[in-house]
Amino acid sequence: RQRARQACTQCNSRRVKCDVVERNPCSNCVASAVACETRESRRGKHPRPTKKRRESAAPSSGGADALAASRVLASLHRDGEGSSKEGPSPQGLGHDDLESHSSQDPRLDEDNVFLGETNLLRFVSDGTPASMHPGPVTAATARLRYLVPSFAKAEALVPQWEFDRRRVRLDYLHANGAFSLPVPHVTETLLKAYFDHFHPCFAVVDEVDIWAQYRKGALSPLLLQAMLFIGSLHCDEPILQEVGFDSRHRAKYVFFNRAKDIYDAEFERKKITIIQALFLMSFWRAGALLEKDTRHWLGSAITLAQTKALHRSAGKAETQNAKLKRRIWWSLYTRDRQCAAALGLPDRVRDEDCDFEALEISDFDFAFGPAVPKRQAMEYANYALVMAQLATQLGRIVHSGYLPNQAFSDSHTAQMKEQLLELKQRLPPPKQHGDAISTQSSFFSNMLRLAYNNLLILLYRHDYVVNGEGGRESDGNIVLQTAAENSRIIEDMLAEGNLHHGQIHVITNLFNTLCIHTVHLRRSDGTTKTVAEHRAKLCLLGLQELQKTWEVTNWVLSLFFAYLDNSTAARLRLQEDSHLLNTGSSISKITTPVLPQATGFEMPRRTGPPIAIPGGEVIPQLTDDMQLAPGSWAWTSEEANQFLFSQIEDQFAFGEGEMLDWSPEE
Repeated sequence: RQRARQACTQCNSRRVKCDVVERNPCSNCVASAVACETRESRRGKHPRPTKKRRESAAPSSGGADALAASRVLASLHRDGEGSSKEGPSPQGLGHDDLESHSSQDPRLDEDNVFLGETNLLRFVSDGTPASMHPGPVTAATARLRYLVPSFAKAEALVPQWEFDRRRVRLDYLHANGAFSLPVPHVTETLLKAYFDHFHPCFAVVDEVDIWAQYRKGALSPLLLQAMLFIGSLHCDEPILQEVGFDSRHRAKYVFFNRAKDIYDAEFERKKITIIQALFLMSFWRAGALLEKDTRHWLGSAITLAQTKALHRSAGKAETQNAKLKRRIWWSLYTRDRQCAAALGLPDRVRDEDCDFEALEISDFDFAFGPAVPKRQAMEYANYALVMAQLATQLGRIVHSGYLPNQAFSDSHTAQMKEQLLELKQRLPPPKQHGDAISTQSSFFSNMLRLAYNNLLILLYRHDYVVNGEGGRESDGNIVLQTAAENSRIIEDMLAEGNLHHGQIHVITNLFNTLCIHTVHLRRSDGTTKTVAEHRAKLCLLGLQELQKTWEVTNWVLSLFFAYLDNSTAARLRLQEDSHLLNTGSSISKITTPVLPQATGFEMPRRTGPPIAIPGGEVIPQLTDDMQLAPGSWAWTSEEANQFLFSQIEDQFAFGEGEMLDWSPEE
């Protein structure tokens, strides 16, 4: 049959007949509800090499190798498949097509695949291992990327029945609102919340490009829904109520699942866009036992990023695309280290497999919009740089002392201490009384100091738990001083009203601090015990504040409230009711903090004999008929001594770890 003179990119990749010459968009793209795009032919338009260049070119150049390989593979493909369908023949893949995939072209990400050093393809062209090529990046790394022939791309190999199945699924998603958006001003408000509160910490997109694509209607639906999910974490709740969401949790659930459905339908084709969306989706706080949790989405993003060689050196490439990819990879790396340490699980990224460049200030040239003052943009960039360095050091500490059959040696501890002292010089100075530092600057400085202090706690925690605080200069006392500083930071952030915008690593930092204060609480008496109790209360209050954004109850508060002993459960009551114990009044209702119903967690009901307390009063045991209501509580030293320490003895991993087997008799 007669071939069409021209085909759109979608029909060309699927090798089906296209009528884009007769109508635009073509009928196939209309049926599939996808954008119909045609590629301008480069035939005769590429610069011709001079005679001198042709003579000096090596006979086994990369372009010639790729062209020859594609022709051989094409012939094998034709032999196995029979007659080819509509589409350009592999022989049509000329030098102009190869040249269009230069390192300056973002399409390189879509048309190349990374195959590491163990793959033997790198020996085929001239028999020289890529690792033997000189240069920092190298020709070596460049030659580990291979151009995939057009006929071998995933889209070209999709059979018609699979295409029909995808189309049915996309129709279903359209009908069920997966691609729907809030009204424009709400969408823009959510995007603004994303760029105000999340983007400064993880600049995985270019702000100017995102706004331009959004206004043109060209922004990827997958990425947009993922960004709206993050925006819903940080926006004001009245904005969400304006579009019918009765709670922040409901809004997060809707936007996250829209992004998830679009991802599962394989609608998005651009790999970098998919990586960006998966990274944002990894901030979904799933239940503790659910399969698709934070590490599932983060692991998917890391795996895809590695297939696009984001973990390998790109040399001194200074293009906008190269800088974006460096920021994306460092964001993945930072979160991988934080998640692995928080959960006590292995890293997904091994330093031995990577040779990527360190972040630099210049990598943020395109990250922020023109509305962000230059000084503020510099502060954001410095935050990301220091946080990446802290994440690197976090991995080293975990690998030195927290792997199976591994313990800190004196030499390792001394080395880590020196490295931490160097890192401390890069931290912003702590806020002093009377400083003119802005609240926002103080916010980022506080988050960095919390992350840094968490490293100190991890490094010296064992010495403190086993040996106590010892002298003023002992390693154990460093832990106690660090935890005290963290409590002061949390108190400042609570007073400034911005703690709920803190990034997710603050949860782990707070929980580890709470553990240290609880240990100190058990070992202390008198005024020292009261101070430790106050500091622990600040940590719990901070966790409750973070719960507004990150649903802390899924991990941390559940550990503290799931297995309370009877005495502690009875005494967790409103502070306003404390006079009842002194006036002899009977207590018919005990008010305790409960977890939000969104988590599906219920406080265990207890029945049994009444509890005798000092002073001769008797508090009836909790029964199923007693009402539990949220509220603040008065937490006594005895309760903290009896319960909190039992929950966090040295068996905890690094912050969000396992629960202990414990009974009140112990």
